[in-house]
This record gives sequence, structure tokens and C-alpha cells, in this order.
Amino acid sequence: MAEESDPFECRLTFLSLLQKLNASQQSIHKVASYAMRHRKLSEDLYSCLIEVLEQASTNARLNIIYVLDAIFSASQKSNFTGYIELTRPDLPRIIHAVVANDAKGVVNVPNTQKIINHWKRKGLFESHILEEAEKPLLEREQSSNTTSTNESFSKQDILRRMEEDRERHKRMKEEIWIRPPEEAKNAEFEEFWKSIDKLNPDVDYDQMMFENRQKLPYYAWNAVFTQKTQ
Repeated sequence: MAEESDPFECRLTFLSLLQKLNASQQSIHKVASYAMRHRKLSEDLYSCLIEVLEQASTNARLNIIYVLDAIFSASQKSNFTGYIELTRPDLPRIIHAVVANDAKGVVNVPNTQKIINHWKRKGLFESHILEEAEKPLLEREQSSNTTSTNESFSKQDILRRMEEDRERHKRMKEEIWIRPPEEAKNAEFEEFWKSIDKLNPDVDYDQMMFENRQKLPYYAWNAVFTQKTQ
């Protein structure tokens, strides 16, 4: 049973899983599941994550942050905050590691930004912590405008990266529809509502009339919109 597992043995097993980690959903889920099964040893396993992260290749570092995301999702479902609390003070350090200050680190910026946006939607961390963590992303984006990243990768590296990004995108596409269990009933609606621009009568009514005429060309749309604007 997980409760009786030897900490040293768990560390070795977890390190082995991390070293074999790839971008597939199955691999990420396997590592995250192990971390959750042995969450009583969360401090030990978290230290393994950080240790491997700082020694890993560019692609492997991105895989590890996706593992963290999977662990956080599982933690929310289990009402376990241990891994999130452990990550909170280290978040800027983690993001710095994933988007290292070199030509290869730049390619991790878009996916890392997606992860941070995902954490924002879930409310995992305070806004000021995420803002601090995002700073290296902005710095790397600016540097990428003046630096060619393709020169740092072989054709094989680029093709492998494209395939791995497809795998990561699958996971994010699934996760985006999973809402925190404790959130308010209308939280998702409110989130999308706030993202919509306010009505601009000078432009929006004309656009709505055009769309409606496309659908029902013989309806008296002019009369409807005249009443709305009076």
C-alpha cells in the first residue's frame, strides 16, 4: 500500500518514471498518478521533480511542467493541496528553468504560457505569483524577435518537437473543459462573459443585422433594429 511505501524506494521509482517521461498523455498520467498515490511523500517526490527539471533537456523540462499540471488537476479532484503549496514559492524558479535563457528555451514559451493561463483559469495560485512567474516568458519573447531559434535544432529535432506538441495540445484541449468542483454554478459563464467586449451600437447592430439577413433574408430586421436603437 502507498501508506507503507519506503520513502527511499519511492524516490528511486519516481526518478525512474521521470527519466522515462515523454510528451504522451499516457506517460504524463502515469507519473502524475504515482505522485498522487504516494502523496504522503509529496515533499520527497516534489524535490525529485525539481531535481530532474533543472538537469533535463529543453523538451523534458516542458514535459515536467505538464506533469505538474496533471498533478494539480488530480489534486483538485482529491482536495489535496500539498503539491500546489510546495510549488507556490518555487513557481518563478520553475518557469525560469522551463524557458531557459538560450535559443532552445524560447521554443518552450508558447506552451508554458498556455499552462500558466490554464492555472489562472483554475485559480491555483494568486495573481501576483503568476505575474511574477510570467516575467521570463515576456523576456524570452522579446529576445526571440532578434534571435533565430531554428538554427539550434536539427530537422529531426523539429519533427519530434512538432509531434510532442500535438500530444501536449490534446491534453490541454481536454483539460480546458474540466472545471474545479467547488466553483459557483455560473462561474464558467461569467468567465466567458467578462472576456466579451461591450456592445458597440455603431458597429455591432449593423453586424447583427447582416448576420440575421443571411439567415432570414425576408424578415423585417430593419424595423427590429430601429426600435432597439431609438
